[in-house]
Amino acid sequence: MLALLAFAFARSLPSDAPARPADRLLEQVDWAAATPELTRLLSELLQIESVNPPGNERAAVDYLDRVLQAEGIVTELVPLEDGRASLIARLPGTGDQQPLCLLSHVDVVPAEADRWKVSPFSGEVKEGFVWGRGALDMKGMTALEVMTMIQIKRLGVPLNRQLVLLAVADEEVDSKGIDSVVKLWDRVNCSHSINEGGYGLQDLFIKGQTFHAISVAEKGAVWMKMIASGAPGHGSTPVPGRAPEVLTRALQRLAQRKDVVHWNPVLMESFRRVGAEGGGLSGAILQNPFLVKLLVRDRLMKNPPTHAALTNTVNVTGFFGGKQPNVVPSEVGAVLDCRILPGETAEALVAELVALVDDPAIRFEITSSTLANASTWDDPFFRALADRAVLGQEHAVAGPIVSIGYTDSQALRPLGVHAYGYVPFVIDGELLATAHGDNERVPVSELEPGLRRLLGAVLDVSTGREDGPRAAPNVEQAR
Repeated sequence: MLALLAFAFARSLPSDAPARPADRLLEQVDWAAATPELTRLLSELLQIESVNPPGNERAAVDYLDRVLQAEGIVTELVPLEDGRASLIARLPGTGDQQPLCLLSHVDVVPAEADRWKVSPFSGEVKEGFVWGRGALDMKGMTALEVMTMIQIKRLGVPLNRQLVLLAVADEEVDSKGIDSVVKLWDRVNCSHSINEGGYGLQDLFIKGQTFHAISVAEKGAVWMKMIASGAPGHGSTPVPGRAPEVLTRALQRLAQRKDVVHWNPVLMESFRRVGAEGGGLSGAILQNPFLVKLLVRDRLMKNPPTHAALTNTVNVTGFFGGKQPNVVPSEVGAVLDCRILPGETAEALVAELVALVDDPAIRFEITSSTLANASTWDDPFFRALADRAVLGQEHAVAGPIVSIGYTDSQALRPLGVHAYGYVPFVIDGELLATAHGDNERVPVSELEPGLRRLLGAVLDVSTGREDGPRAAPNVEQAR
């Protein structure tokens, strides 16, 4: 699932940065052959209709299994139910460091084929893009991770840690895939992981600047029903106090809810760094927390993604209740998708909504709840991802974000995993909107740079001595 966001950045590497051991290994890759091979792999993966529901991820997993086994890479299937499975693949290491996980999901959301320029499951290479449902979310990343495994295997380079690929089912609905892997965690035991979460985004805050967003945290998801009760009756006679009227009144009060802004350190650091890179008066303002709160708050709150990054959100996503126009039911309700920031709880949010609605005929029922969680960005793997993201680019920054959406990284952080989300393609807002939308696609021109960024970062932390992680910044402070 995709994320938009509160952001923090790290400056790009200077052009005279010293070469690292991984740079010499990257020079040994046959890049002329790698791009067509990666393009073909992604195209063929997109042709597999692993739409969830029902999933049918086994077909995608079997395809990846064949590709990896042909390279001599050890694989293991983790079955769920008929037609569904996840895949684990491993490259051995010395064990000097704990394993590193390359995580992705192989299920995709449905597509309305009649709204697409090409068939959503054609994997067609056309107009400089690879087209298909899942190209961005997130089979493009799956293809990058598989090719990273393959290139490292071909290089024959000794690793200081085991490299583990996790291609899981069911991220888009129930997360059964990652849950089944967590049950086997003693056989995985990664200290770090890379997954979906952010992209390289052009012109997001400053014209001409590329922002590489690497998620280190996610908001919690609280799904609930707001249920109105009243006496049933005949639709021909309006009677005050019946359930539909109670629900309408509650929805009006919900729409008047006042958002409380939470200025978390991730967001404030993002402004400081993007301002330092951008310079000028705007840059000076962004580097001053007091001025950001005074002068930029209204602009941020008018933009839906930054609004969501600053607040606990309550969003009405559906309704349920009456079945016949001439029957007033005893209960009707609304479905709410709520997202809470680090340090917040579902119980506190329900208490807020109960007080806001202030009606004994309304009750709230939580159907699903997860807390926000976070990883430190003061970490060798994060630094490697950020360094590789901006290498060779002008006016590029990279750094941590707080994701407003859900990914499978939520399940790994409670295990102590330093989990990061970054799909290393540079895209614009129009392309980003195609994920879960029409005409989803990824530029062919971004496949080789994306592979270089991911492969380089993995080699950086897997082929030499690395520093241990330092203390995590407290993302719950400064709210």
